[in-house]
Amino acid sequence: MDDKTLSELRELVDEVMYAPTKKDAQRPLRHLEFVASGLKGTIDPYLSGKLSEVIVYAKEASGRVNNKTHWMSCVEQCWYVFENGVKR
Repeated sequence: MDDKTLSELRELVDEVMYAPTKKDAQRPLRHLEFVASGLKGTIDPYLSGKLSEVIVYAKEASGRVNNKTHWMSCVEQCWYVFENGVKR
């Protein structure tokens, strides 16, 4: 995966995670899910699963939620595994 795609994914994850409301997160979330679905056949299934986890956790962290730092930590942990896996 090229750096541009990886960077785009991370920007979308951040946009979803830091959205002030769940409603504000919907547009970047749809775009993130679209980009991720296009990658499914091109990356290792384990890494595809990690990316799916990143998306779920980012969605959970969006808006004003309890345990926001917990969900953001989950995003960071899964992103670390995903990013290092696709950079090999």
